[in-house]
Amino acid sequence: MNSPGDNYAIHKVSVKRARQACGPCRRKKARCPGEKPTCSLCQRLGQRCTYGSTVSTGRTGDESREVWSLPPFVDVTAQRFQRLEKRLDRMTRLLQESLPRANATGGNPVRSGCEGLPPDFVKSQVDLYLTFFHDQPYCVFSRDWLQSRADSLPPEIAFPLVALTSRLSLGASEDFGSHVPPPNPASQAWEILSNLHRDGKVGLSFLQGTCLMAQLDFADGRAHRAYASCALGLRTLQSAGLNKDLYTESLERNEAEERRRITWAFFMLDRTYNASRNYSLCLADKHFTLPFPCPNPDDSPPGSSPDRLEKPGEKANGSILACLLRLYSLWGKATEYVFEPVEKDTLPLWQAGSAFAVLESEWLQFETHFPDAHRYLNVEAQLHSRSESESRAYLSSWLCVQFLFHSIQCLMHHPFNIMNKLRQVSGNLSSTFLQKSFETSLLHSRWIARLIKEMCQTDTRPYDPFLAYLAAIAATIQLEHTVSNNPHVARLVSKEFQILVDFMTKVSAHWENIRVLVDRVRELAARRRNYGSLYYNQDGYSGALPSMPTPANIPKMSAEDEALMWDILDISSSVSPATMTQLGELIPRQMGAGGSHSPEPSLALVSQGRDQNGDARGVLLPDLSAAEMPLLDTEDVVVEWPFPSRSGSDGFGDAIPDIPGWMMLDEMAEHL
Repeated sequence: MNSPGDNYAIHKVSVKRARQACGPCRRKKARCPGEKPTCSLCQRLGQRCTYGSTVSTGRTGDESREVWSLPPFVDVTAQRFQRLEKRLDRMTRLLQESLPRANATGGNPVRSGCEGLPPDFVKSQVDLYLTFFHDQPYCVFSRDWLQSRADSLPPEIAFPLVALTSRLSLGASEDFGSHVPPPNPASQAWEILSNLHRDGKVGLSFLQGTCLMAQLDFADGRAHRAYASCALGLRTLQSAGLNKDLYTESLERNEAEERRRITWAFFMLDRTYNASRNYSLCLADKHFTLPFPCPNPDDSPPGSSPDRLEKPGEKANGSILACLLRLYSLWGKATEYVFEPVEKDTLPLWQAGSAFAVLESEWLQFETHFPDAHRYLNVEAQLHSRSESESRAYLSSWLCVQFLFHSIQCLMHHPFNIMNKLRQVSGNLSSTFLQKSFETSLLHSRWIARLIKEMCQTDTRPYDPFLAYLAAIAATIQLEHTVSNNPHVARLVSKEFQILVDFMTKVSAHWENIRVLVDRVRELAARRRNYGSLYYNQDGYSGALPSMPTPANIPKMSAEDEALMWDILDISSSVSPATMTQLGELIPRQMGAGGSHSPEPSLALVSQGRDQNGDARGVLLPDLSAAEMPLLDTEDVVVEWPFPSRSGSDGFGDAIPDIPGWMMLDEMAEHL
């Protein structure tokens, strides 16, 4: 047991050590070794070691307490720490604004708004998106939802949206304002979305941003990444039960509406690109049992009310967006039918119960239930009027409906499709069916050209590459009629063919996959004379024939010409060779370098080969550079487009009948 003298000695030693301790050890009440200029404890902890002024041992107790407290030294050290903390905070904010990377603690993306994107710039891009992308055709957002959050969009939506709209602003800055987009918004968008996916935070904003990036990747020719994004979005929606409209009763109306919209947007994206030769739909129609998006007042025909869109007693949603979704369902079925292999025991196209007859019946059923308020004659006056700007949103969606409605018939009755499907038919072929298919393909392909003229008059500019792809399908049909013996027919159809190619060329200024598509259509026009006509018809057919045609009489194309036609009809093949290398070792090096069929850049004169005497024959192709061609200026279209005559062909060109006058008149029979 210690004596009072021992306690006094210990206290005396501790006071002495306290006086010799450095400032950090004194504040922490730690035992300081007292080495100078830096004690071993501070050196081990990595902290700054400082000592106060030397104090004589003969001072009184009051003076000792003053030296012990050292208020000036404490104040100086605290100020230094405050300055360091302010500098660190400033550096952290600068790093967050320049690059929205994941933070160092939890790895979560920065969520404090749209770092690096000025609010005014984001608002301008939201307006740009609403003008040129909203419901044209994809219904990713509702207009009110996006406008109300324009100044507070999360980064996973803001950066993908800017990456999509910047493609237009870079191509035509004089039309879209003076705002300059960030250097590489697409890369930043993918970094943000990847961090969210890594952390398992796949909420509504993640799905919306992923859908926008999938649109951008498809249009830029990066199909391999776009397909993965589309599948990821659909499987995430399916996991959450959104495709069945589960759990919406516990949500607010606006929240439920946004979830329905993003679900239908992926539904449309899936049917736009996945139905092809090499891909299949991720989710069939039967898996989507949720209601259509609610009609927007701005999406109604001018001068009509939402009640007028539905007939009495009809429960179906009659909004223009609902019509577009129904057509997308038909389009997905039509593309699956066209690209599926033909089996030997397949029923003839004209026979009841065949896949072709079922699709034709569904298309006709849709036509009979199409709301009268959206029909062409009821909207025509608004198409030619430029006074009402509020109708622009409706007209843009309406044009998408019209494009898709006629393109379904163009694809199903395309002469190349008919030629391939009839090869496996046993027995005779129906001449009446061939004649009707011939007239149907021409009629609906002419409607696509007419709609493009309507866009010129209304200054409506849909920039989605899918519409340019639909124009390419119509152009390949029009190409078949540019060799007609009737000079008026050849001149008229050739003019419309160039209108279609002009539209594709202008859209290709913004999207890489359409550039590839335009080059293929140009090459097909140059090679047109190689295979003659794809139609089998009789001149002036009246039903009286000495014999019925057989599959042996069906026109044929060379393997190279068929490959080129398939590449035009299959939008998933419009990938530049450079993007194939991104699949790495999955594709052999020689295939990755060549990619799919990729024609050479178009020339003013493409050689068609030589005849027996060695005379060169060619097809003059117009200069369709995007920089010199106005978007839809049909006044500048060349009146005459020289094509080779049918003489010297393989004999099928002479089998093309004179086109009925009612199909060639400027005023065509009205459809939708």
